[in-house]
Amino acid sequence: MPIMTRMRDSMPLILFGLLIAFLITIVFEWGMDYLGIRGGQQDYVGKVNGKKITYREFSELLKTMSDNAKAQSGQEPDEAMTRELRDQAWQSIVNERLVAEEIKRLGITVSDQELRDWVFGDNPPQELRRNFTDSTGNFNREMYEQVLTNPNQYIQDPNGRDPNFGVKKLQDFERMLRQQRIQAKLQSLILASVRVTDGELMQRFADGSVRYDALYALFDPSLLVKDADVQVTDEDLRSFYTENIDKYKFEASRKLKYVLFLESASKADTVARRKDMEDVAAKAKSGLDFLQLVYTYSDRPDSGVVFHRGELSAALDNAVFSASSGSVVGPVEDQEGLHLVKVLEEKTGTNEYIRAAHILLPLSGPDSAAVKTLAADIVTRARAGKDFAALAREFSKDGSNAQSGGDLGWFTKGRMVPAFEKAAFAARAGEVVGPVRTPFGLHIIKVLGRDSREVKLAHVLMKITPSSQSKNDVADRAKDFAYNARESEFNKEAQGTGLEVRETQIQEKSTVIPGIGINEAVGHWAFGAKVGAVSDPYTITNGSAVFSVAEAKDAGVRPFDELKESLKPLALQKKKMERAKLLAADAREKLSPGDSLTKLAGISPPVTVQSTGSFTASGVIPGVGRDPEFIGAVSGLKVGRISPPVSGVRGAYLIQLLSSSGFDSSAFAAQKEMLRSRTLQEKRTRFLSEWITRLKEKADIEDKRDVFYR
Repeated sequence: MPIMTRMRDSMPLILFGLLIAFLITIVFEWGMDYLGIRGGQQDYVGKVNGKKITYREFSELLKTMSDNAKAQSGQEPDEAMTRELRDQAWQSIVNERLVAEEIKRLGITVSDQELRDWVFGDNPPQELRRNFTDSTGNFNREMYEQVLTNPNQYIQDPNGRDPNFGVKKLQDFERMLRQQRIQAKLQSLILASVRVTDGELMQRFADGSVRYDALYALFDPSLLVKDADVQVTDEDLRSFYTENIDKYKFEASRKLKYVLFLESASKADTVARRKDMEDVAAKAKSGLDFLQLVYTYSDRPDSGVVFHRGELSAALDNAVFSASSGSVVGPVEDQEGLHLVKVLEEKTGTNEYIRAAHILLPLSGPDSAAVKTLAADIVTRARAGKDFAALAREFSKDGSNAQSGGDLGWFTKGRMVPAFEKAAFAARAGEVVGPVRTPFGLHIIKVLGRDSREVKLAHVLMKITPSSQSKNDVADRAKDFAYNARESEFNKEAQGTGLEVRETQIQEKSTVIPGIGINEAVGHWAFGAKVGAVSDPYTITNGSAVFSVAEAKDAGVRPFDELKESLKPLALQKKKMERAKLLAADAREKLSPGDSLTKLAGISPPVTVQSTGSFTASGVIPGVGRDPEFIGAVSGLKVGRISPPVSGVRGAYLIQLLSSSGFDSSAFAAQKEMLRSRTLQEKRTRFLSEWITRLKEKADIEDKRDVFYR
């Protein structure tokens, strides 16, 4: 959006912030169509203050954003990205409408004379000026004014330096410049009150540059004050509750029950995808360039990648390392999908890999002798030819690994604990060794293979994903469930259809549904529905979900009686902190003005004095952390002085400032304007974000996207 970053040279240097640049540009590029009337389209995805956002308008923006995402990533956005783009498109249009309404309400306009004075003034807009400036920087004023007298004149970049410029009609520039002026006026109104004082700049500079070194004594209430020495009355609890009432306020919430309908590839999807891969395999066998097949058909094009044993799935690993160089392997199916691979090269690598299986017998308690006897017996049976995988399934205590016959797959040195690794790498293929003792117990190990080869592959991957029909079938199941759950009862219907009922809780202003992810539409529905209501299916990652409102709570404050027991340790800690501060004050009274804080070691033995080392106010204080009260006390001390008691995060402190680098006025003067620019930018961005948030809070926003996107 170049028009937003080329601000007039005669205007103050103002970095308007990326947010307003984005919002305002959208407003004007779409012709300020905040009425939502486009092409007679009556379907709408939502309303902002009663004005419709048409489906056509929303889908056009979504397509543009999707195309941009595809251009950047080189692939179609997946479902998760598509949902994110929908949310971004929605927020963009909502913000655009609200900003446009503010522009109209404020009556911001630019007259023809105002625009003319700018265009024909001493410092013309750079967007026009650059098209009449040669490579040496000379501006052809005569040609500039001659062209501007013809409103139907077309302008193209005369120097050919801007490949995105193309050819533009002069009237297009007029609209663009008018928009830029309106933007500047809106900017001026919104940000007129945002200022940066010299005091703020000095404080920011000092926080990052002045270095302190101090001693401190921590009076830790948890160590110095026993619980039994402090009494907490009901009056104390009531007082603590009142002082911290804001902490016990809660937003409106909803407890939801939900069931999931996850999309998965059907048998027919797998068969169809396998046929596609077999067609590719036939083309490879007919002599077509395999690399071309990779880039044409693979869902993850890669070529020339080197693999060692164990870096591929077991099925693909076995197939590839059993093939000779130059051969085509596949189709091979695994959890990732279907693979067709050409072995480009095979050679001996520098690292050796082994494949091993093991039987694990944990050693613990009085049964250790029996475990050792069992291990010796298993070794004897395995060496006698008994099936090792069967022995692992019968005796190994290594969970799911035992059920797979104890197979650990391929690995190289550094992957296993030392004792296990030493025994395994010393054995021949087919040999049974052990028992080997490790921190996990006793291991009986069988080496299944040894290999140091590595292969370079070209790889066609076809992921087996649900077809449109499979997705529709899942969507239909979800719709049927929602209908039947309304007719009967949510839990009963779920039980009857073999679905697991899950629960989650959401807050009114949150867009995140725990267990589901970001989904504003579900939140909108939940807070507009009654207890017991059943939703239509909502689109989630890899499927749909149907919700029911199980419980509704309005915003409020948790009552004192409900919190009373949980307040006791907090109120107790507060009183202990007060007692610790009194202990610190008493210790402070025993120190003379010229004393070192280290003298406390003889006055209060339980308290140790420590050094912070060098630190700045904006950094982390060694041994203390980030403690605003501590920093505030240090910055107000004179060198050598000991502070009065300071209530910090961890307890009460006495602090003695040992040194301060002081405020470097020369360095501040050199950096002042840079700091001003940066601080002003931050304040304006923050102010603008808050301004947009306030607009949204006041607006009547109706989100109906779920009608179109489930």
